[in-house]
Amino acid sequence: MRGEDMERNQRCPRCGAALPEEASFCPFCAGSINRRTAVEPPSLRGRRVLRALLFSAVLAAAVLAVFLLTRPRVYDGVGEVVYTDADGTYQLVLALPENRYEALAEQSFHAAEGEPYRVPSRLYINHTDSGADAGQLFLQKVDSATAELLPLDESLGTVSCSAPAPHSAAPDAALVSLVDFTARDDYTAQMVWTLHMTNGDTIRLRQELHVALIHTYNYHPEDAPMETLADLQALVDELAETAEPYDKLNLFLPPVTYEGSLVMEERPINLYGSEENGRRTTFTGTLRVASRDSWITYIQGIDFVGDGGVGISASARLWVEDCTFTGWKTGVLGYGDAWVNVIGCTLADNEIGFHFNSEEGAASHSMYNDNRFVDNGTAVLLERVPTDLTLNFQDSLFSGNGTDIDNLCRQPIDITQAVFE
Repeated sequence: MRGEDMERNQRCPRCGAALPEEASFCPFCAGSINRRTAVEPPSLRGRRVLRALLFSAVLAAAVLAVFLLTRPRVYDGVGEVVYTDADGTYQLVLALPENRYEALAEQSFHAAEGEPYRVPSRLYINHTDSGADAGQLFLQKVDSATAELLPLDESLGTVSCSAPAPHSAAPDAALVSLVDFTARDDYTAQMVWTLHMTNGDTIRLRQELHVALIHTYNYHPEDAPMETLADLQALVDELAETAEPYDKLNLFLPPVTYEGSLVMEERPINLYGSEENGRRTTFTGTLRVASRDSWITYIQGIDFVGDGGVGISASARLWVEDCTFTGWKTGVLGYGDAWVNVIGCTLADNEIGFHFNSEEGAASHSMYNDNRFVDNGTAVLLERVPTDLTLNFQDSLFSGNGTDIDNLCRQPIDITQAVFE
C-alpha cells in the first residue's frame, strides 16, 4: 500500500522531498513546484501579411470603382433614355411633333393589303433642366447613329427604315428615320435606334410599330347606282355613314359627265374615272374634299371642265393623278390642313392652275412630276405650304403661262429637271 502511495507522490524539483501529487508548494524548501513554460512574444509577420492583404483589397476596390465609372456604358430604353455626361443631362425621346417631351413607345397604323406606306420615326433631344432643344449640341457627341427593324415574317408583310438623318419635314427633330412598310395581315415590328457616342457609350431606344390591315371595298357601276351626280352623292353619303373608319373605299366611275358639285366631307373616298369610246369621266362642278381624318383621298383619271370657280377644293390630304383641269379660276386648291400632290396632270387655260395655301398638315410626298401647265395666268401659286419640304417638279412642262411659278412663301423647289417653253 505504501509503495502505491509513493508512486502517486511527486518530488520537489528544488530539494527532492516527497510531496503529495496535488501539491503546488514545497514546505521543506518553501519553493513553488509549478513548471514554467517559456512563452514566445507574438510574431509581427502575421500582422504585416494582414496589412498587405487589406491594402491590396482597398486598392483593388478603388481600381474597380474607377473602371466602372470610366468604362463605356449601355443605355437601353423604350421610347426614351435619360443620358448624363460632363455637360449636363439630356432626354432622348422618340415622340410626335405635337409633344416632343412625351415618349412614344409605340405607333399604330392601318394599311391596305399590298400597298406601300411611309411614315417617320422622330428622335428629339431635350435639355432636362430647361426643356430646350439640345439636338445640335448633342449630335456633336454622337459618332454614328443607326436604326433597324427586327426581322419580320414575310407572310405578314414587309418593313424597312432609312438611316437616321435630319429631315426638312421635321426641322425640330434631331434625327428622322423613314419607315416603309406593306401589310398582308396584322403584325407588330420592333424598331431599334442605336447611337454610338464618341466616348464609347451606346444608347438604344426601342419603339413598337403596330400595323393593322385595312379592308378594301371596290364599287363599280354594276354594284351601286352612280350614273348621275345625285346617285353618286347619295352613294358617297351612305358609305360615309355605314363603312368602318379604316375601310378603304374605291369608286370606279362610268365614263359619264357629272353636272354640278360633289362633296366628300366625312371620310376619304377614292374616285377613279374611266374612258370608253372617246368619252371620259368628267365633272363640270367643284369637287370638295374635306375629310376629317388624315388619310389621303385619291382622284385619278377624271376631267374637270369648268367655267370659273374651283375644280377641286381640298382642306384634307389629296392625291390627284392623270386628271385634266381646264377653264377654272383655280384648277386645284389646297387650304386649311391639306397637303395636295398633283402628278401627271394637265392644267390648261385656268387663271391659276395649282394653288397651295395650307396653314398646317403633314407632307404626303415631295413629287409634282410629269404635269403639263399650259396657257394659265399663273401655273403654280405657292402662297402657304405647311412644311419646308422641297417640292420637285421633275419632268413637268411649263408653256405659255403668264407666270410659271409664283413662290410667295419662298418654298424650296426643285425645277432642275422641269421644262420651260
